[in-house]
Amino acid sequence: MKGIWKSLREYMDRSLRRQLVFYLMIGVLLPLTLVTSVLFIKARLEMKNQAMINIKQRSQAIARQVDELVANVWSVSDGFAYDEEIEEIIEKDYNGRMLEKWKDIYELNGYFLKTDPLGKKERISAIYIKDQAVFNFLDPYKNDREIAEKMEELGAADKSSLSMMRWRPLQENFLTDDRSGNIRKDNVVTGVRRILHPFTGIWLYTQFYVIEEQKIYQLYADSVTEMMGTVFIIDGNGALISSSDENTLKTGRVPEELVFMAEQMISEEEITYQETDYIMEIRQLEEVDWRLITMVPVSAATSTVDKLFKEILVSMVICVILCVLIINWISRRFLQPVEVLDASMKDVYDGNLEAYVKPDAYSGEIKSMMTYYNAMLVQINYFIKEQVESEKKKKELELEVLMGQINPHFLYNTLENIVWKSNEVGRPDIGRLAASLGRLYRLSIGNGETLVSIQQEVEHVMAYINIQKNRYKERMEFELRVNYEEIWGYSMIKLTLQPVVENCFMYAMEGIDHVLKIRMSVKVLEDVIRFDIVDNGSGMSKSQLQEVRKQIEHGKVDLEGGDRKRRKGTGIGLYSVKERISIYTGYKNGLSIDSKEGMGTIVTITISKILEKDKNNQ
Repeated sequence: MKGIWKSLREYMDRSLRRQLVFYLMIGVLLPLTLVTSVLFIKARLEMKNQAMINIKQRSQAIARQVDELVANVWSVSDGFAYDEEIEEIIEKDYNGRMLEKWKDIYELNGYFLKTDPLGKKERISAIYIKDQAVFNFLDPYKNDREIAEKMEELGAADKSSLSMMRWRPLQENFLTDDRSGNIRKDNVVTGVRRILHPFTGIWLYTQFYVIEEQKIYQLYADSVTEMMGTVFIIDGNGALISSSDENTLKTGRVPEELVFMAEQMISEEEITYQETDYIMEIRQLEEVDWRLITMVPVSAATSTVDKLFKEILVSMVICVILCVLIINWISRRFLQPVEVLDASMKDVYDGNLEAYVKPDAYSGEIKSMMTYYNAMLVQINYFIKEQVESEKKKKELELEVLMGQINPHFLYNTLENIVWKSNEVGRPDIGRLAASLGRLYRLSIGNGETLVSIQQEVEHVMAYINIQKNRYKERMEFELRVNYEEIWGYSMIKLTLQPVVENCFMYAMEGIDHVLKIRMSVKVLEDVIRFDIVDNGSGMSKSQLQEVRKQIEHGKVDLEGGDRKRRKGTGIGLYSVKERISIYTGYKNGLSIDSKEGMGTIVTITISKILEKDKNNQ
């Protein structure tokens, strides 16, 4: 299974179009098919259950109507069982007087019509009397002997039936020779009832009722049409009484397999007959020993939802075709520019940073994406150029610092000799001064590293202050505010603080008549370390301050008039300090200055926190 999935992934990774087709199938069509199938199965089951309920209700209605028909026959039979008119006629002995007999038959027919003028009740079809005498109300002229023999065959003289109504299965109407050609009218169901005297129990005569199958069929014809099924009515022996299937009527019997199924069933059930699924309902009639069999194909019961499912299936096929067409359109509309971008990216990866694309050939988001892609290439080229310039500037500054260290190294060795000679001649003050100067230059040399500990940088400033104290004596004071525990373990770029302090002596003491006070404070904040170097010197005018700020931002500039004095300095300068902070730490706003003429100057140096253990990664 893993191998199949891996192969499938490799196949899809080769083309975005394949991925679109695959995810369309998995993400849309497959869930849609599953949901549709589940809903179809659920709806089909619900319709089948509803169809069973409907078939059951229809069967009840059909059974009730057939029972009413049989009850109607019983009602007529009871009404004429002990009728005086009939008794008077059946006691006559016609002895070949056929005209008189036919006359009496017509009179009885008229009598039956009077008792039921609307014709809603069944009529007695024939009467069988002793000695094979027959009163045939349907066809008086038909041969009585043939009819009498048929009546006896049907049980006209069967004493075992007593006075119960006995129904005979479907057969041709034996009371008449007229045939309409309609199988439903020519075939009848026959009811036979022997009439006994209520007091003596002596048999009087036998009533015959023939009911056309057409009349029974009309009771359920509409229901059969609506259910799209088949109805069979059989007697207790399985013989045919009526059916909606004309082929069954022609054969005159119900298939034995169906009769067997009906005997095994109690009520409704789903069966398979001749490779077709049916819903079968069995119902026993109340007025007679008949059973009603209703069979409806499951496909007919669920035809609506089956048709809907076919329509949905066709719609899904159409959707698949449309999806394929849409994918092809998407491929041409969107994937082609993606391929163009992909080829351009490969060129960029191979080193061609000029592999621009032409967005004007497209529109919408694609054009916007290509425009941004070209802009990104421009920015990359600019960034690379800027990085190259930055590295070049970095190397130049390192070379400048290195060149500045050559002379201090030579001077440091020379100052060591001066200290030794001053002690020989008894001038220790000169020795101390030379020692301070030597320490200053030794700290500036360091170990050749760019980053040093903050303690060392502060010590470098203090060595410089000691030298200046020997020069200015009481004319200057220096205050250091620092918590060495807070700055422990942090590093900074060397020669960052001393150039700023040196500017205080170069510019702040000009034109003042008071003691120059310089204060340097170190504060460790949340993300940065800040150095504030404050003096109470001569300060600067607004124009001077503006020019100095330009110098810090852009490097050395030509200053106008009296501002030319500010071009002298250490050679590194505030611009160098700011640039080195930016290059080595990435902190852009590393140095700021503020000043007010006659009051003094504040220089703030801000650096990012650099742990000594991480300084080699800078």
